[in-house]
Amino acid sequence: MYIKPNWRILTIGDGDLSFSASLWQNFKPKQLTATVFDSQQTLEDKYQHHAIDLLKTDSNQQLLFDFDVTNPKSWGALKKQQFDLVIFQFPLVPAFEDPQYFHNKGYISINTFNRLLLRKYLIHGEKYFLDPNGEQLCYITSKDVKPYSEWNIENSLNQDLEHIHYLGSTPFRIENFPGYKIRNVDRDKHVKDTQGITYIWSPRTERELPEELTPKTHQGQEHCQFCKAGPFVSTSDKTLHEQSKKHQLMQRYEDQYRKLIS
Repeated sequence: MYIKPNWRILTIGDGDLSFSASLWQNFKPKQLTATVFDSQQTLEDKYQHHAIDLLKTDSNQQLLFDFDVTNPKSWGALKKQQFDLVIFQFPLVPAFEDPQYFHNKGYISINTFNRLLLRKYLIHGEKYFLDPNGEQLCYITSKDVKPYSEWNIENSLNQDLEHIHYLGSTPFRIENFPGYKIRNVDRDKHVKDTQGITYIWSPRTERELPEELTPKTHQGQEHCQFCKAGPFVSTSDKTLHEQSKKHQLMQRYEDQYRKLIS
């Protein structure tokens, strides 16, 4: 994750604040604003160990509770501030459901809710939080396992986004953030430490970073970008894939998401 010390950084929905605390202690940004979706009381009740006290030690830190990135009314005066970098670590709308039933009777799936959350994050990040004269970077760190891999982050989120563009991805190296614990969103439990991926967006299409980025994968007619499958060796191979339960489920996710954003 590319971060420079002179940057102004905003973190979104940082559960127990351990990421923001590690970021502050190990990267020394010029200014850090950390936000939490929960109230302070809810956070303290949910997590036995948290980093609230570590983020109240400097005038260049700001800590905001009850912050919903999709709802400007919850931001207070924050939308008057501007940043070089906005980060959303392992976002997840809580609660899961049986995916086989989401499409009945107009029900919106948790998969779609997660996509809509990330879409709002990118739109609001570009519109309200990024300084037009700054570094102009938005990061989303997620995992390449279910349910996260079913959001199709590098493809779906780019649909109909006019002012912010996908640049590529890079491995997230948690060892660079000592003390950071990935938490369950609902309870005081650590999430299994699987490999993370940081996806990068910017309003600047030609934005260059010093680290090599992986571009979109599984593109073209010989691949399935929904399922990240292929290359297919023949038309019948592709047809067989499209008839699979996995592809049909991913297709329904895509169809519902596209319908809602249109």
